[in-house]
Amino acid sequence: MLFGKKKPAGMDIKSLRALDKKPVKYVTERDSETFREIKLGEAGAINVGDSEFTIVCGGVNVIRCTLNEVSAAELMNKSGLTVKGYDLDSGRQKSIIAYYSDGIVRADAGRK
Repeated sequence: MLFGKKKPAGMDIKSLRALDKKPVKYVTERDSETFREIKLGEAGAINVGDSEFTIVCGGVNVIRCTLNEVSAAELMNKSGLTVKGYDLDSGRQKSIIAYYSDGIVRADAGRK
């Protein structure tokens, strides 16, 4: 290669584990037919266990993948990350964007 080693595509498992318990403001998925963003949830967190990578919003799994098979990369502006993988709950491939929260996520975020 001309410029040395090629960087791996995405985060390694150590970097994914560093995201454990990171608060998430909201999560979206792009509809492949309409190309519109669909909001999947808000006020959540990233959970990284021994073998699974999960993003939970409002007590519901938005995406739950096997840790060894998930692909994730931070957005260029570091405001969130893209996650691609086979969702164990829905039984299909998903590609989502999770935007980090800048503070503590409250369970009653939608109430006034």
